[in-house]
Amino acid sequence: MLQRTNLTYGFLQTKTGDSDFQPLSWKLHISIALGAAKGFAYLHSSEVNVIHHDVKTSNILIASKYNTKLSDFECAKDGPIDERTQGTLGYVDPEYFHTGHLTMKSDVYSFGIVLLEILTGRKAFDMNLPAEDRNLATWVESRAKSM
Repeated sequence: MLQRTNLTYGFLQTKTGDSDFQPLSWKLHISIALGAAKGFAYLHSSEVNVIHHDVKTSNILIASKYNTKLSDFECAKDGPIDERTQGTLGYVDPEYFHTGHLTMKSDVYSFGIVLLEILTGRKAFDMNLPAEDRNLATWVESRAKSM
């Protein structure tokens, strides 16, 4: 296993895409997700009141001892905001997509997609899949409806 003191990979990328790294255990996945959730809770707290607006696996970094760090605050807003800015395909909150109204719920939706990636091992959006299966959220929704 390649050792680094500060990994700048999204945690799912180390699981699925990079053969130089051993897959992370479920316990570590949950610990990292919990660390990210705490970070977003802090951002959304009344003392900070920041909307990240680009929640995705590659913006959740793993530091030494698997401490979770949030990154890429380029799109962060002191929100809520009514404006259209770019988001990452597969992570964009459908309500924000349709209304242009950015709220903390948009980050929560995107973090939900991150959690679905952990649970399924799939990417948020995968062009290599058939059109009906490319978007993880709609794929999960269709599976849930068929149960």
